[in-house]
Amino acid sequence: MLDSKIVVFAKEIVRCAGQELKKAIQQEIICTYKENDHRELLTEFDVKIEEYLIHHIKNNYPDHGIISEEKEEKDDLKGYVWIIDPIDGTTNFINFQNNFAISVALYYNSQPCLGIVYDVMKDHIYWAISGRGSFVNDCRIPPRKPPLLRNAIADISLNSIESFYYKEHIKLFDLAKEIRGHRCSGSASLSICQIALGNIDIYISAKLKSWDFSAATIVLTEVGGYYGNPFAEKVDLTGTPITFMASSSQAIYQQVCERYFCLPKVAVT
Repeated sequence: MLDSKIVVFAKEIVRCAGQELKKAIQQEIICTYKENDHRELLTEFDVKIEEYLIHHIKNNYPDHGIISEEKEEKDDLKGYVWIIDPIDGTTNFINFQNNFAISVALYYNSQPCLGIVYDVMKDHIYWAISGRGSFVNDCRIPPRKPPLLRNAIADISLNSIESFYYKEHIKLFDLAKEIRGHRCSGSASLSICQIALGNIDIYISAKLKSWDFSAATIVLTEVGGYYGNPFAEKVDLTGTPITFMASSSQAIYQQVCERYFCLPKVAVT
């Protein structure tokens, strides 16, 4: 069983880091580009918040490994490993000063233990301990009641739709004909938490890394949601880019996979 002290510790450092981001949006935010891609933004606060989180984790749990967005220190998940995204939704952070999150997860031998996603501006901490349910702050999130596909809301970016079409010849835009509607929030972890809350039903990305989803998927699965890589049996957690989909149920996940990713049918549990 996970020590309650580590849960309190993780919440505390995430909330403190969030306070720094609230201060940051009061000033001009200067950004650079990763790998000369103008869509991949990096600010000094991505680095500062990451360094803050790593510093406190290393001081309190020196034997734990860390995988993070700007400093990948570990390529496996043996023992305890923290997976960190200092700002999930950097474009939102820069352009809107809203709808961005700090994401922190703890795994043990590749198995999920603790997931925390902090919606900084709303002051909502989505968190879950494996096997013990999911919460928003102090309120338990009830189990999901998945809708029919035709009533579903999906979150998919234009970049992903373009990538699927030109690289994989997948016409994911046809999904619009089968669902109720489409939105794009710009923050993977918050979108997955919105599935857990019942506000949307599907999230798909052509390229996601573990720090984008590793905390939020713990919140999701604790309420009956489902996620995976439509092109692989397992989800890579080391930081390798993967195709990713999360949904309110395994049934909806399978329906989308069968129609658009050409996967064989599997039994729904």
